[in-house]
Amino acid sequence: IQGAILSGGLPGLQAKGVALTKVPKIKFLIIIGGAKFRNPDVAEKAYSSPIQCPSLHFFGETDFLKPYGLELLESCVDPHVINHPKGHTVPRLDEKSLPTMQSYLEKIQKTLADKED
Repeated sequence: IQGAILSGGLPGLQAKGVALTKVPKIKFLIIIGGAKFRNPDVAEKAYSSPIQCPSLHFFGETDFLKPYGLELLESCVDPHVINHPKGHTVPRLDEKSLPTMQSYLEKIQKTLADKED
C-alpha cells in the first residue's frame, strides 16, 4: 500500500522541488492499489498540480483501496486503467487487460525513444 501511495505522490513532490531533486524527472507510473497521501501538507505539495507523466492504474473490484485509487486517478492527466475482478493484489493479465498494458508500454517506449533523439 505504502509504495503505491508514495509512487503516486512523487511526481508532484519532485515538481515542487521537495523530493528526488538530484535524480532525473519521473517519466511514468504503474500503480497497483494506490491512493493519495492523507496528510494535508504533503497532499498539497503532491497534488496541487496535475500529474503530467503517463500513468497506468490497476483497480481490483473488491480492493478496499479502490475508492482512494479513483481519487488519485482524478489527479492524472493521461491515465490508463486496468480493472480486474480480484482484491488488493497484482492481477493476472487476460485478453481484455493485455492490450491496455501493451498499449501503455508502447507509449512509454516511444516517449523514451523520442527523448533520446
